[in-house]
Amino acid sequence: MRRDALIAVVGLEEVLAGHISGLLCELRNYEAADLIALIRLDRLASLRSLVEGDCDEHFKPNTMELGEHAEVVVRWDAPPKIQMGMVFRNRGVELHYRLTLEAHEAAIEIDLLRFVEPLADAACRVGYLDAALVDARCLRRP
Repeated sequence: MRRDALIAVVGLEEVLAGHISGLLCELRNYEAADLIALIRLDRLASLRSLVEGDCDEHFKPNTMELGEHAEVVVRWDAPPKIQMGMVFRNRGVELHYRLTLEAHEAAIEIDLLRFVEPLADAACRVGYLDAALVDARCLRRP
């Protein structure tokens, strides 16, 4: 991957991470064992209900949701790792990313990013994604 492209992806991931930090805190309120059980028992509808309830606390309805994929890595020698595919759609942006929750950290990795209108350069893409995420955020009432 070209250096410019790598810098652009990092910028996009940083913008996304800043906007979903509250959502991550909500997801960490669940017991890891409960999330693992839902994933291992293929109860995606139940997992979707939990995750999207939290998404609706932070984002406008139907803008951020659980994708079609969730998996868990459980080993004897390490804490569990929960990965969920997430989808964001708003203002002509479609973003598919993987959210990884581990014992002491969380990570995101962008899998697909599409803009309805082509954008000229990386800075424009980062700015447009940020604007779409800002627009999708719920304003909390005092």
